Amino acid sequence: MSTTINTEFRPLTFADYSGQEESKTYLQLKVSAFKKTRQAAGHVLFLGPSGLGKTTIATIFANELGVRFHQLMGTRIKSFQDIINIVQNIKENDIVFIDEIHALNSRIQEELYILMEDFAYDHFSHHYGKSIRRTVPRFTLIGATTHAGDLNAPLLARFQDRIELSPYSRAQLTEMIIKAGKRMYMIDIPVIIADNLARLSRRTARHAYSLLKSYMEVVEAMTPGNVTANDLALDLLEKTLRMKRIDPILGLDVASRKYLVAILRDPSPMGIKSLATMINEQESTISYMIEPFLFSDTTLSYNGQDFSGPMARPTKKGRVVTEVAEAYILACQNLQKESGWFNNESLTF
Repeated sequence: MSTTINTEFRPLTFADYSGQEESKTYLQLKVSAFKKTRQAAGHVLFLGPSGLGKTTIATIFANELGVRFHQLMGTRIKSFQDIINIVQNIKENDIVFIDEIHALNSRIQEELYILMEDFAYDHFSHHYGKSIRRTVPRFTLIGATTHAGDLNAPLLARFQDRIELSPYSRAQLTEMIIKAGKRMYMIDIPVIIADNLARLSRRTARHAYSLLKSYMEVVEAMTPGNVTANDLALDLLEKTLRMKRIDPILGLDVASRKYLVAILRDPSPMGIKSLATMINEQESTISYMIEPFLFSDTTLSYNGQDFSGPMARPTKKGRVVTEVAEAYILACQNLQKESGWFNNESLTF
């Protein structure tokens, strides 16, 4: 169905959007070309881990083009008719956005790339007893995926542009949080608060905005009267983290700690199916939500020693964890023992 763009936290223009500078610059050029020619922009595929803002940048692109935005979730598309139900009602140059496009089965992918190239599809007419080709207005398809390898080659070939989004830096996330504070709460978030939120956001916009929202809810609840910048204190951030069961070291949640502890307890390589069963999570949640950060390079200090590198990595035999993961869990154990963090969590290995 057509959707109204959700403006909660999400910036509406490229001017308000922080990070992804090369991708943003290229998309702005596409906007300029469209405004000159009024010809639909070529199809675009956004690649990158979950939480980097693929939906956000797609909605900004539609806003900048001045066209309607139609959103579909790939995991909910059960037949090609679900896509036809959208494109039957689009206008010339509209954006059709399919999130998690890799979830489409091979038959739907095949029908989709024909639609993308010909802007037409075959419809069986019971009246005529045969298939009739129907055309649709030219549109731009934007796909978003964490796993481009699950798309077949012909579908990949129909995307004029493949844009890889990168994890955000701490400075970029700090800027995003400060801008969101002004945009959503009309408040100047102190840099020390924004920086700490950014530090714990796992290099993704999604976690930054989620943590900011939770923090502001705690501040509102704990502050009599209207909230001002002076009310934004670090002790309320600690309260937020404790309630959300997020650590103050790297910003990891319960599921991530369960993942690391499970493998530390059994240091032999562990398959994802066994791991999913052990920590009671879906395999897709592990692959798309938990592992991207754990597989990336990070740095932490424990017991006077600095550790850097990924916390976990995949091997042919299964997942294994590193000394960085061990140092992290040991640091969490200290917090649990000395400060009462992670109540009721089992962190022993």
